Amino acid sequence: MALGAHTGTQVRQQNTQETPAHALRTPNKAPTLGVVTPNGAAIRSFREKCGLSLRRLAHLIDRDPGYVSRIEAEQRGAAEDTLRQIAAVLQVPVAAITREKPRDQE
Repeated sequence: MALGAHTGTQVRQQNTQETPAHALRTPNKAPTLGVVTPNGAAIRSFREKCGLSLRRLAHLIDRDPGYVSRIEAEQRGAAEDTLRQIAAVLQVPVAAITREKPRDQE
């Protein structure tokens, strides 16, 4: 095996040996923010104000219309890149079509 090359098992074993489990625990304080999810109603509202059909928006961001429909219905999340593309097409900041939730509500 080459110097520095490890299998996944070897790396995991090394990591757990180097860092005791109690060192990984964090106190249960106030929830941290940072989970960004699409705001489907806002996406739909901006899309309609722009005069775009769901199919047209899906085409412009190179996604399936069903996927965009599920995002708008908040049945599905969206990757950061997808949210950026949607915001760019709708000419709004990403913050206008997302919401941030506490991590404990994921």
